[in-house]
Amino acid sequence: MLTEMKLKELLREHFEAEAQRDVEWIKNTVSADCEYEVIGPYYPDDPVKKAKTADGRAAVGQLWENYFRKFSSYEIDCPFENMLAWPEQNVVFAQVRIRATPAEDFEGFPAGKSFCYQTGALCWFNDQGEMTREKVFGSLGQVLMDLRRMRDHLATAEDAVAA
Repeated sequence: MLTEMKLKELLREHFEAEAQRDVEWIKNTVSADCEYEVIGPYYPDDPVKKAKTADGRAAVGQLWENYFRKFSSYEIDCPFENMLAWPEQNVVFAQVRIRATPAEDFEGFPAGKSFCYQTGALCWFNDQGEMTREKVFGSLGQVLMDLRRMRDHLATAEDAVAA
């Protein structure tokens, strides 16, 4: 079991790796079998659902490589007071502030114009200090991509009805 402070330090290191856009460092903060899920909206009848998940260290790295291609800058702010840890379970919840700048026009947001949002992440760690699971709630980038998927699903469903 890790201490409350150690859990917060581990999570801060993970966020720092993301903020530094260092994919290898990000991968080094997670376990080989890490489950990474970014929750977004979907239609219940959509078989794709487009929830962003990554299973395993390599998949987590790929998820971040893709994200960094979409955003030319990605700043993360999460002070310790915005984290709540449960050491008996090796779990931390964090309220995170993000400022992102799209590298190209992104879902109606112009390239080069930064936007800010807040999100929450629930993170589990093993006793070796590796993140074994992260569940992110309300990440604006993912929500926007999922809304696009919802529009695509409606168009596909409408095309099927018309046929």
